Formats: sequence, structure tokens, C-alpha cells
Amino acid sequence: MFVSLRLIALPPEREAEKEALAAQLQAAAASLPGVRTCWIAPVSPVAVINAGHVVWRMSFASEREALAAALVPAWRGAVSPLLGGTQVTHLGYPITRSKVVPAGGGIWRALIFRITPQGFPDGAQALEQGLLMMPGHVSTIRSWALSPVSLCEGPKAYTHVWEQEFDSLGGLTGEYMTHPVHWGHVDAFFDAECPEYIVDPQLIQVVGAIDHPIME
Repeated sequence: MFVSLRLIALPPEREAEKEALAAQLQAAAASLPGVRTCWIAPVSPVAVINAGHVVWRMSFASEREALAAALVPAWRGAVSPLLGGTQVTHLGYPITRSKVVPAGGGIWRALIFRITPQGFPDGAQALEQGLLMMPGHVSTIRSWALSPVSLCEGPKAYTHVWEQEFDSLGGLTGEYMTHPVHWGHVDAFFDAECPEYIVDPQLIQVVGAIDHPIME
């Protein structure tokens, strides 16, 4: 499975349009070919970093189908006009390591980051191992996926997407953030004062409310 994720930032004078834009994009996306799942929502106003105002996540059977969806007349005629005047960060990634538990609503969260090893050649593997430890220890993580980015359009050449589903925002801001596995095995890779530091500081954390599971 291949995911196409877009984060859409509106100019300041249009921020109030985010709910309307999400609804319009949802209607426009219905005519795109190859879409297996499509979720579009306003970005949460809390616990986010550089996330813009609207998040759009679509899944496809393959990268080829994801790329083809943006080339059809329906995209040019219905989607492109809606994105005019916005800033879009687009990431494409295959789901390679994941576990999904069917459940109800809650929140979806993604941490999007770029690894720059800088003299720590095993750092990427060590960080990935730390992240993959978390679902086994943090009980609030319901579903998760750690994926390498293969397609990126935006301010940085991001390398990874770490996404999860939780029953509530508290599952992220509470146990996830305060668990010893997080601050003992993961935080150092993001902290410029630690020798393990390998993550570019311009990362993205995006959170959105879901009324059903969106990860497959």
C-alpha cells in the first residue's frame, strides 16, 4: 500500500476557510481514480508543529496509482483550483512496518522528519529501533506505521513518517510523551544538546480528529 499525504497551509487571511476547504476537497477527491481510502480534515489547533491547516491522506495500491491520480482531468479541473493560493507539503510513502487495530474514532497523528546522520552512521537505524519499541510499551498507541518517504515536495527532503492512532489526544500528550521509552530512547535523537542528535529541527507534527480508523 502507498500513502499520499498532503498538508495544506492557507494564507493568514483565509485561515477561517479550513473547514470549507476540507469539505470541498473531500467532494473533489471522490472522482479521482485508484483511491482506496481518503481522509481530509482540519488540522488540530493543539499539539502540532508546522502542520498547516488541512490534512489530506489518501491510500493507493501502488505508487504508480498515486502519481497517476494527480494527472487526470478531474485533478486539474476540481482539485487544483481548490489548492490555488495555498502552500502544500506533499509526501508519498509505502507502508513497510505497521500494525493496525480496528477500533472507533479518536485522533490520528504523524511525525514527519528528516534524518541527517552527521557522523553517526548508525543513527537512523538506532532511531527507527527506538520508535518501533514504543508500541510495545505505550498502551495508548492503537495503530502505528513507520515508513520511509519516497516522494517529497515541500520545504525539506523529509525521510520518515511515523504515524499513529489514539483513542484521544490525551493518549498522545500524556502517556506517549511522558513514557520512559520515549524520553529514554527516542528524545536524544531530536535534541541538539545530545550526542545522538540526528534529526533536522524543521520537523512536522500533525494531528487530526478521526471518527473511524483511517490506517489500513
